[in-house]
Amino acid sequence: MHKTLLNGNTSELHFTINFKNEKEAVSKFESLKKSLDAECSEIACAEIFGPRWAQNALAISFPNAKFPVSAILPLDETSKPELAGARVCAVSGADVKFFESASGSRASTYSDGICDYCRSFGICVSPSIIDPETHTAANISEMKSLLLACGFKFTDIVRTWFYNDDILSWYDPFNRTRTRIFKEEKIFENLLPASTGIGAPNPSGSLISSGFIAAKRKSEGSARDAFPLDSPLQCGATEYGSSFSRAVELDTERSRRIFVSGSASIEPGGKTAHVGNIEAQVELTMQVIENILASRGLGFENVSSAVSYCLRPEYYAAFEKWLKARGNIAHVPSYSIVCRHDLLFEVELEASKNQ
Repeated sequence: MHKTLLNGNTSELHFTINFKNEKEAVSKFESLKKSLDAECSEIACAEIFGPRWAQNALAISFPNAKFPVSAILPLDETSKPELAGARVCAVSGADVKFFESASGSRASTYSDGICDYCRSFGICVSPSIIDPETHTAANISEMKSLLLACGFKFTDIVRTWFYNDDILSWYDPFNRTRTRIFKEEKIFENLLPASTGIGAPNPSGSLISSGFIAAKRKSEGSARDAFPLDSPLQCGATEYGSSFSRAVELDTERSRRIFVSGSASIEPGGKTAHVGNIEAQVELTMQVIENILASRGLGFENVSSAVSYCLRPEYYAAFEKWLKARGNIAHVPSYSIVCRHDLLFEVELEASKNQ
């Protein structure tokens, strides 16, 4: 467990769990329930990576859950080794409220007394909308509707996730539509969120399963302490058509949080580096992230949770080798497609430093 202090007695608790089968997953979720009780905390959202048995295990342990869940399937549920786990964000010292839209999308909200937060995962629209640009617009429209229903604006978003099924076949129209909507919503004039864009199927069969974190000051007109961060080893993603910040920092009076976008083996000019070499791609990916954290005085010891996306399940061994040499990072592995055909590996993470 990693505890991030917000304000007053309010904290976020981040749990990262890995498991190999449904029985082990249920056992670990039952242990999680005990930890939640010990901390007097409540789950705000959860992310489940792995075959359908991983989602079944969550449902067994939390049968009446109201919190939003992101269920990300592997590219092949019969593949070995199975990469599976969960990331859970819980809140202590504040009441967590839940909202469900007419279409079934869920969000949670909570407050630390100074800042209000909204989290959502598993946002999907009808699989019958098969045109990429129309589907993207519908998904983002559902995000906006959730935010408005919870008392937030679209410009309050600090972090997004987009899990696009068969991403390589329609990543360009997705990016065009996202950029168009971001311009209409004046995102570029406010805060361009950190983001992850990964190719992975979801249980609903929808083209996109998305999520977000939003934050706003309680007093009207006061600015959030949120701002984008550059990547010292890379150019901005907007330079090659992707509308997201490399990272976003969100500060409170008691902590500094950094949301690092999905990062991969990309050189300063924007091209893929170390094509075909998984170990070199892992090394550069982690160097990129390490430099982003170091630019704000943080390191891997401050990581609260992470996800490693591997184009092939066997590529995870290269990351395990890196971890053995550098030290463990709380993370979940996923068998997913990165947004370029020649990228073999990607990592996203959140880090925090209490003050």
